[in-house]
Amino acid sequence: MTKAKSNVMTDFGAPIIVLVLICAVMSGLLALTNGITAPIIEEAERKAAEEARLEVLPAADGFEKVEAEGLPAAVTEVYKATNGAGYTFSITTQGYGGKNTLKMTVGIDMDGKITDTKVLSHSETAGLGSKITTDAFRSQFVGKDASLEGVDNISGATFSSNYYRAAIADAYAAFDLVTG
Repeated sequence: MTKAKSNVMTDFGAPIIVLVLICAVMSGLLALTNGITAPIIEEAERKAAEEARLEVLPAADGFEKVEAEGLPAAVTEVYKATNGAGYTFSITTQGYGGKNTLKMTVGIDMDGKITDTKVLSHSETAGLGSKITTDAFRSQFVGKDASLEGVDNISGATFSSNYYRAAIADAYAAFDLVTG
């Protein structure tokens, strides 16, 4: 019985070519899936942001986007209520999970008082830092001005609480800018 000769192309080249083809096909399928789902995801995020604006500023009857120069980096969008009830601020900032991991919306009325806040997404520690999403924590901000006097941090989750307060401070900086 004779031993088959080893060929570099069949031993090494063929597996590499097969793997490259598999990667190319899978990349194409992922790109196709992304192309199909991206508009659906974008529309869902737009609706969620609109609902959040209405939730944090319930006295508003509609919103118009405000374009302003010099907004804090964390403030991604500013909307003014069409009936003059106040403003909403979309904020993406650092949370305990890292850069751009805390996304929230803050409503401020024309008297400079917080009407409500809502966390849209976060990467805070489950069961501890995630308490920033509870009604007990967020309700203490309602009716407060920029000083946030009387607002307590969450025991054991001071980083998350401080990131939340910093986001609200950015909303007030933007509020001062747009109300000039």
